[in-house]
Amino acid sequence: MSRKINRDSVLVIDDDADFRALIAVIGQLCGVRVLEATDCRHGLKVLQRERARIKMVLLDYYMPGMDAVTCAASILVKAGPLVPVVLVTAAVDASRRAAELQIDRWVSKPVELAVLTALLTQDTAVGSR
Repeated sequence: MSRKINRDSVLVIDDDADFRALIAVIGQLCGVRVLEATDCRHGLKVLQRERARIKMVLLDYYMPGMDAVTCAASILVKAGPLVPVVLVTAAVDASRRAAELQIDRWVSKPVELAVLTALLTQDTAVGSR
């Protein structure tokens, strides 16, 4: 008998502890497990370990360590085509930053609570914002 993979986790990769905590609280309220990583290297390790359970990756643009282009490319390869990667950034012109990273989904910070809730609870890829 095959086991169904429960994709109930969202991985948030962001160096802002307050933002990660906000996502974790919203996730808990929505019944979504939130995995946190403070930078890309840590995020890639979590993604490798938990890939079967991750339904989405939320990625900040500006973080210490690995540059955003290398980070996004590595995440896209490890996550595969079925796991949407969403750029969540305070960077000016988020759509241009997302295109630079070859990510077609983005949300600009500060993010409204309703947008975060919708993002965490959806079962399919999000639209561009």
